Amino acid sequence: MSIKRILVPLPGSASHTGQIETALSTAKALGAHVQALFISQPPPVTRSGVTRSGLTATEMGRAVTAASVNWYAEERERSTRDARQVFVQACAVVGIPMLSADDEPGSPLAASWREAEGSYVEIAAQRAAAFDLMVAASATVMESFMAIAEQSLLQTRRPVLLAPARLQSDLTDSVMIAWDESPECWHAVSAAIPFMQLAKSVRVISVDRDASNRQASQAEVLAYLRCHGIGATAQVVAPELRSVGDTLLAAGAEHEAGLLIMGAYSHSRLREMLLGGATRHILKNASARPVLLAH
Repeated sequence: MSIKRILVPLPGSASHTGQIETALSTAKALGAHVQALFISQPPPVTRSGVTRSGLTATEMGRAVTAASVNWYAEERERSTRDARQVFVQACAVVGIPMLSADDEPGSPLAASWREAEGSYVEIAAQRAAAFDLMVAASATVMESFMAIAEQSLLQTRRPVLLAPARLQSDLTDSVMIAWDESPECWHAVSAAIPFMQLAKSVRVISVDRDASNRQASQAEVLAYLRCHGIGATAQVVAPELRSVGDTLLAAGAEHEAGLLIMGAYSHSRLREMLLGGATRHILKNASARPVLLAH
């Protein structure tokens, strides 16, 4: 799978630093087109009613309502303008050309800006189907990012790259695969081939108390990677007293992984929601390094 079209949905009220850095770093490494989609909330709906004085709420609050709508429109315009300026400046820093609204990408490496109004989760998840990869911020930054990641993974089947608050290292310096031999994990490995072909090192890490349980499947994925020109090493880590999710995050920190790759929701989603599961744990706690998830 090649990655040539990247979506980075930006909310109307949040810091976008890590998301933009990760998206542009990915686009630069893979020679891809990245589109920033700024999603603002629609103005609040006011309801008319009758007050105790007999006047309608519209009559009593006409001036206040008009002022509130004007203030909201001005704030939305300001936040949109500021976010676009941040994105344009970030593109200039890394040397990615910024296209105008009427331009068509002449080469894969380019950036564009788009605006939308409505439900952040719904719009982002719907747009994700038209892209090879979506970059979402870690859920520790904003809870709705987890809902977006889940919808994109489960409905559109598009891989999601979770961005940390700040990008600390190059995505392709060191890559770690959280290997569990599930179909979802195989999908994640396939989706991440473009990253691993550029990586300086690739490690396949499995969490198991008995290393012999993983030897055969690890040998299989190593052979798969070699066919794509990727050399990798394999290791089995015992969970000890930690959860699988915590063990994976600790291994990523130990190996200073620039990118963690893992399958998402290898168990049923209901079981993941009831028991926690490694996927939801990673979604909630992966704020230190980028994580590529696929289902």
